Amino acid sequence: MKQDAKDALGQALQEEELHVEDVRGDLFVGNRRGLSFANYKVDQADLRARVDAQDKKIASQDIKIASQDIKIASLEDRVSSLTRSLDAYKLLRSRFISTFKRDKLANATEADKRIIGTGNAWAHGGDAVVDALLYTGTGGRRDFKAFEKLYGFLPETVQRISHQPTIDVMNTHAAVIASNYKTGSDKFYKLFAEFVNLFKESGEGYEQGYLDGNPTDVTHAYWAFVNCINHEVTRVEAAEASD
Repeated sequence: MKQDAKDALGQALQEEELHVEDVRGDLFVGNRRGLSFANYKVDQADLRARVDAQDKKIASQDIKIASQDIKIASLEDRVSSLTRSLDAYKLLRSRFISTFKRDKLANATEADKRIIGTGNAWAHGGDAVVDALLYTGTGGRRDFKAFEKLYGFLPETVQRISHQPTIDVMNTHAAVIASNYKTGSDKFYKLFAEFVNLFKESGEGYEQGYLDGNPTDVTHAYWAFVNCINHEVTRVEAAEASD
């Protein structure tokens, strides 16, 4: 038997040269066919490892998608609830924007004047969430720039924001800039603009956790604006105020 093995080895050496090759960090000795098979086996193991890693990544993405689905469902419920607001209140909010255009921008249209004329209550302060709904549907408002001047964001952006402190900041700014009874200083408007810009740049434009965890630039901008309100907003006398 030993002789047979020796003869077989001798024949192999005569027929085909043996090679030593590093296959994924391990040394293999054999002919070309054997080494190719060794590579094939290692490639299979590598492929299995890659597939396992990909499966884990997919599972992680599934968890993230499920989390996003929950958030989306919550936002849809919130918008649906707000959409059912009374028509009278929607008219009140529409009047608020039209009054701002008339008194502050001096570009009210005939439609704005009709909205103001048919309003049966005064519009006091801002309400970004409800006002954003006025821009939905085929009959919605289209004066997006006026809305952005009031709230710092376009209506479609506001509809995706559910963070109450952020909404409060928008409403505070709108209440001041549209009022005939109070006015904000240059610093007030500057700090609001800084907050809006930083908010838009972080978290794909909808970063809402800036008051949790470690402070960020958005956190500092938020507190700078909030803390300035008492000192940078003053009441004014307006004999013919139409606020």
